[in-house]
Amino acid sequence: MKRRLLLLSCCLAFSAAQAASECPGFPALATSGEALLEQVRALPPVGIDRERQACAPATIIDFAYSGGTLCSFGGEVDVATAAVTRLTDGGELVEYLYLFPYAPASHARLLALLAARFNQVDKAAWPAFLQVVKPGKETTALFTHGGYYISLGKPTEGDPAAWYSNVIFEKMDKPALGVRKVCQEGSDG
Repeated sequence: MKRRLLLLSCCLAFSAAQAASECPGFPALATSGEALLEQVRALPPVGIDRERQACAPATIIDFAYSGGTLCSFGGEVDVATAAVTRLTDGGELVEYLYLFPYAPASHARLLALLAARFNQVDKAAWPAFLQVVKPGKETTALFTHGGYYISLGKPTEGDPAAWYSNVIFEKMDKPALGVRKVCQEGSDG
């Protein structure tokens, strides 16, 4: 009986791993916020949340959570969460991102996947919003392609609360309007 349960568990784990859909927006970049949001919602998420930020320019962030594997980034690294940020007025896509359970090997694989596809930017040329040190988070690489900044981040060394790597695709002409958006004091964000 134990052998059958073990075999069944292995088969279920294997089929779940095989069933992971390719993540939308990579390697081809997303161009439409609505189309990307529909593709993310078509993944098998456990939950979807919406966050509104009223400070100018007002944005909407839709998060999709998996509780396991939401999709597969580049067919190689499992994604736990995805988010799509659009301007409230008109719905223009300004950012999308993927969160991955952090491990040095998978973070290195993400770096290799991005480096094979996009143009890496020297750290001295990073935009100011990426040069600011944030507690618990560290940007490890920045790339550009098709009007996007593509950044790779990880938890800061020794931060016990941080669990994820991230890849963030931000429109170069509207950077830091998604999860990096900082509303000024007295605003509604």
